[in-house]
Amino acid sequence: MDISIRPDYREFLAQNTGLNFLFAASIITMPLLSSFGNQYILIGVSATSLFLGILLVFRYIMITSVVWIIGEGTLCRICGILSSQTDYIELYRVMDYKETQTLLQKFWKVKTITIISTDKTDSTVETCGIKSDMPLIELIRDRVEKCKQMKRNYEITNY
Repeated sequence: MDISIRPDYREFLAQNTGLNFLFAASIITMPLLSSFGNQYILIGVSATSLFLGILLVFRYIMITSVVWIIGEGTLCRICGILSSQTDYIELYRVMDYKETQTLLQKFWKVKTITIISTDKTDSTVETCGIKSDMPLIELIRDRVEKCKQMKRNYEITNY
């Protein structure tokens, strides 16, 4: 049974907290600046808030347009909006796992899991925006062990 995982929306908040505050501040200050009567400042703040709004929408779409599919023998990453790119990693090639959480990720209760493999093209795969209470590493570890037992293939690697 394949498991499909998408980044949580809170990863967007964790990655773009500063831009979100700037956008909110520019929206809040626009009515206050209109009372001063200087149209040039109002146009500048309006253009800044429009630019920040477009940038934040683009970043949200880019973060949430990624899908990770954990199959019986492969880990698949599909990303893209207008055109998509699909990367596959054979699970028997997975060597190590790493789980990281920045301060903002801890605040928003999301984490990043890095999977290190012996694959030539994608030696590391980052799955960001995973809910912090999701036991994804245990699930991947179980599938990797099953895949290695089925293939009877153990790679010897030098660090």
